[in-house]
Amino acid sequence: MNELDTKTIYWMMNIAFLAAVVSDYREDRNEMTWRRFLPLGLPLLIVIGLLFQYAAPFWYWFVAHWLDGGHLWHWDDAFRAMPFNDGAIFRIVQPESFTWFMRWIYDYGFIMAWGAALLRSFLAKDALKMIRYTLSSHMLQLPFIVPFYMTILLNEVWFVLGEPDGMARNLAGAELLSTVRNCFPSMHTSVSFAVLLLALRERGRLYKWIMVSYCSLVIYSTLYLTIHWVLDVIGGLALGAFTVMAVDKLMDRAERSASKRRSAGQTVTNVAK
Repeated sequence: MNELDTKTIYWMMNIAFLAAVVSDYREDRNEMTWRRFLPLGLPLLIVIGLLFQYAAPFWYWFVAHWLDGGHLWHWDDAFRAMPFNDGAIFRIVQPESFTWFMRWIYDYGFIMAWGAALLRSFLAKDALKMIRYTLSSHMLQLPFIVPFYMTILLNEVWFVLGEPDGMARNLAGAELLSTVRNCFPSMHTSVSFAVLLLALRERGRLYKWIMVSYCSLVIYSTLYLTIHWVLDVIGGLALGAFTVMAVDKLMDRAERSASKRRSAGQTVTNVAK
């Protein structure tokens, strides 16, 4: 199977995944008209889309200029010396077809887990969930994770162990060095786990089953493909859970503040009458 065929099939799988995820959106749909929702929901969807369109180039620039050297700690040797930390137990058997499937999961899961949840929330006409998924999975995680990446140099498992790249990316030179570093904690794990935790709150059973399975596979793929260390994954789970809790508190506080303003406005209106 050549590269073009593989990419085509992967995108067909992405479309099928999105269709399955949103198929039961009515289970969590808000009872409001599209006419009322779209003036808020559509601009919000566009703004979030634009942010992510330009976030990737900015991230690569940031990596090249700010994360290229000067780390306080180098963890390659310590992580390699820890028993079971290389995750070898998760890849005792590696059939070619399953490896091909895992590459699809890892390559697209970082965006697709969040993107599918965002699209379903839009169809369910729930702007607050769109914001919650976006903050919990990417936007708020970046400022939390950057200090780790700026101070800790840890390379991917395959690179440290001198094994073939599980993703078969054929990396070399500057691209290789910028790709294999910044492992702790695993953001593939933290993003996926945050989406998983939020998906469990939804009413749609099919959606929950699909997203829990998909997000779990994304986390597993990081170990299976020799990308992340076991401690990277544990750190990612902790970061994902922490971010969800932080967003909960942030949005609860914002809701209480909005409620107070509405109450104050109603009081002023009643007095004026």
